[in-house]
Amino acid sequence: MPSGGHLVDASVNARAWNHIAVQDSTGDDAGAVPERIEWTCWPGRGPGVEFIGDPVGTRVAELGCGTGEHIAHVAAHGARFAVGIDVAEGRIARARLRFGHLPALLWRVGDAARELDGLPRLDVCFSIYGALWYADPDVLLPVVHHRLRPGGLLAFSVNGPRPGELPGRRVDNLSLTDGTRLPVVHYSYGADAWRRLLVEHGFGPPEILPVEGPEGSPYRTLVIRTRRSGD
Repeated sequence: MPSGGHLVDASVNARAWNHIAVQDSTGDDAGAVPERIEWTCWPGRGPGVEFIGDPVGTRVAELGCGTGEHIAHVAAHGARFAVGIDVAEGRIARARLRFGHLPALLWRVGDAARELDGLPRLDVCFSIYGALWYADPDVLLPVVHHRLRPGGLLAFSVNGPRPGELPGRRVDNLSLTDGTRLPVVHYSYGADAWRRLLVEHGFGPPEILPVEGPEGSPYRTLVIRTRRSGD
């Protein structure tokens, strides 16, 4: 079960993302399912949907789905069961508005470690700058491991550490369009630390793709996939 500190992180992050949902009303048109999954914030850089394989007939959850475009892509391309989970009620409300017409797609509001409980065994869990970035992996990874079927796929993208940044729990301030600054909690780890964490929590050795930003950008995204080791 999630710890008290983990749920405090979720509450802090939900406050920030609910404020963003109120301010950002773009993209609410129903039916506009994206043509590809973007694993980074730089369109066209990094892999596409092939990173999680053919979704036809699969059970899939996105952890930290935001306004739902990525899990909508999976649902629209043949997933048998698709669920988007996000800690921010406002973001899920927008996701329902945009993609509520997709019959295979369900939504859950809350902390990912809690909301995974009660779902059927999953073939794929994925997260794009989502719960694997904003939640303690020592809490979330065991829950994901339990919910995936043996051999099931976990795929996610996170920012790599910034120069000089210490690993682990970090608190930043998110600047909103009205000038408001709200704290957000994230967990920053490099490739070697992610390998260790995943293996410690019952996953196979991961494939880690470092994706550099455009020229001059100080940021790097780590796109990671691994499978639950067989029982």
